[in-house]
Amino acid sequence: MIPTALSRATSAAPPEHGLQTPDPQRPSAEIREGKSTRNSMQAAQQPHSQSDHRFFLTMAILAAATVIVGFFPVYFQKPLEPLVHLAPSPKLATLLLIHGAVMTAYIVFYVLQTALATAGRKTLHMTLGWASLAFIPTIAILGTLAVIYGAKLGHKQVWPDLETNAIINIFDVPVFTILATAAILLRAKPESHRRLMLLSLVAGILPAAIARTPVIRLGPAGVGVTIFAFLLAGPVYDLITRRRIHPAYLWGLLFVVGSMPPTRLAIGHTQAWHHFVDWVIR
Repeated sequence: MIPTALSRATSAAPPEHGLQTPDPQRPSAEIREGKSTRNSMQAAQQPHSQSDHRFFLTMAILAAATVIVGFFPVYFQKPLEPLVHLAPSPKLATLLLIHGAVMTAYIVFYVLQTALATAGRKTLHMTLGWASLAFIPTIAILGTLAVIYGAKLGHKQVWPDLETNAIINIFDVPVFTILATAAILLRAKPESHRRLMLLSLVAGILPAAIARTPVIRLGPAGVGVTIFAFLLAGPVYDLITRRRIHPAYLWGLLFVVGSMPPTRLAIGHTQAWHHFVDWVIR
């Protein structure tokens, strides 16, 4: 009777906590719970990410349209002149034709890369991104040579002399090169990468195009306002969507503002710069 009673008592008593038999359903439940948490986080981030992609693609298209409008009378209309009655565009030197072709290719490349990122084609985007290693130095070299060639021809645009025009335009080269290089170095950080790439385009390439659009009729102020509108579009978007400005914009804009016309004019008015330009164009 005693063993039977003990066995009954033992079987009736609840098992101690440390001796509980593992529930085979718990691991899978925890895994499902973890997956559900990750899926909910991704779902929460998805609208934000899609909005970001739409914004950067829109900016890329607007930038490309600005380049086409600005350089259409002197460059893009040339293939159309035999087909459509247009006022003849000025004859361009071979250097400027090559420069225009490379810049056009880069604008198309930038829009394509932004579209690939928007479509989620990350692998192809990263593979094609290596072309930037060829584009950046090529644009820097051709841009510098184009400014020197313009100075030799005595181009002044809206500025009082060719030396001032040269300093205004040649500064775009290091602005683009430094920002684009920083973007490539930070390619593992997509948030910084895409912002710096946009800044390099807006601050280093668009000013020359904007200065040739109809806003030039408003004078330097009209050109400046348009450039600032492009520059501040990204930070304003960040403030609206994130309530803060990404550090890449803060540091990038600090660099851009420091290299704007007041700084360039301060250098351009020096005798040293005038002597240097005169020496280069001789």
